[in-house]
Amino acid sequence: MDIEVDLGRIREVVTKVYRIISGRPVLPVLSGILCEAEEGELKLTATDYEIGVFSRCQAKVKKSGSAVLPGKVFYHIIRSAGSGTTRITALPDHTVEVRVGKGYYKLSGFPPSDFPLFPPLSQEFSLSMEGAELKEALLQTYFSVSKDEMRPPLTGIFMNLQVGKLHFVSTDGHRLSVRKIKEVEGNVGDWQGIIPAKTASELLRLVPSGRVRIFPGKGEILIELGETFLFSRLIEGEYPKYEQVIPQEFTTEVELSRSEFMGSLERVSLVSTLPSPVVEMVLKEDEVEISCQSPEVGMAREEVGASVSGERITLAFNARYLLEALRVVDWEKVRLGLSGELSPAKVFEESSPFQYVIMPVKLREG
Repeated sequence: MDIEVDLGRIREVVTKVYRIISGRPVLPVLSGILCEAEEGELKLTATDYEIGVFSRCQAKVKKSGSAVLPGKVFYHIIRSAGSGTTRITALPDHTVEVRVGKGYYKLSGFPPSDFPLFPPLSQEFSLSMEGAELKEALLQTYFSVSKDEMRPPLTGIFMNLQVGKLHFVSTDGHRLSVRKIKEVEGNVGDWQGIIPAKTASELLRLVPSGRVRIFPGKGEILIELGETFLFSRLIEGEYPKYEQVIPQEFTTEVELSRSEFMGSLERVSLVSTLPSPVVEMVLKEDEVEISCQSPEVGMAREEVGASVSGERITLAFNARYLLEALRVVDWEKVRLGLSGELSPAKVFEESSPFQYVIMPVKLREG
């Protein structure tokens, strides 16, 4: 392989694939980036077996072929270089020469035959949607994924396609996020799959502004993101019946300003020394009293104007759980649907495709 490529182009491509490389690869070759040159195009690939990304750019191909470069070193060389072009030449002993400006590097690579390829995945059936909507759906579900490795299905985002409607779902057992994609095109029937949290994280970084295509499989998924493709294995296991958790009727409903509610939660919870502070909420006629206290710091209390209908109750929530949901929406008003001090509460806005369910915290007696 012998190529010349614009530094700006290869920098963009290598940045997209580099983050996939594992810090502790199970095989040495997985610490590398596969470079493949053919017919005026350079393709770079990185994988950790569970997830892989490849992206491509135009290049002047003097000799087609492939090479696996040490990923970390190659990335930092390209990232810190200026403008101009770079020349990459693969030698027979799997070493690779990289010329950048006045710099010359001879890197010890790996045999391309040792680099794992993605399993073949049919591209006959696909879904497509706007990248902006996919990104928003991921943002509104990624934060509530469980970190409990003892329950693998909950450590990813559940994608549920039924009757042309696609839902993204996540839960950690204490809260549930559900986001519906309004406009999905494609020729896929009903389908379900759980994408790992790392896959969702990479998608948030890579999703372009244009349309995105998804090729779902039984145990894996391929996503086309412009000139970049992301392959991921899916998490095995059955996802909980989330629809049954979402309350539809309430004994109390509260409507208040999202920005004012967030501000009060942030300020009041400052007195807590816990990473997940608990705030108490007292529902009154036209306001909600929010308070928090800790023996080490003291207490704080604020009142937020609100429209309260139904039963007046006192309940408590994990403030962090509420704030994380409120930060991923742009609603002017937020509604709380409640049915008692310990029943699931729903955070929603009538016209929004995003719904959030949170479990209250039991109030201490006395």
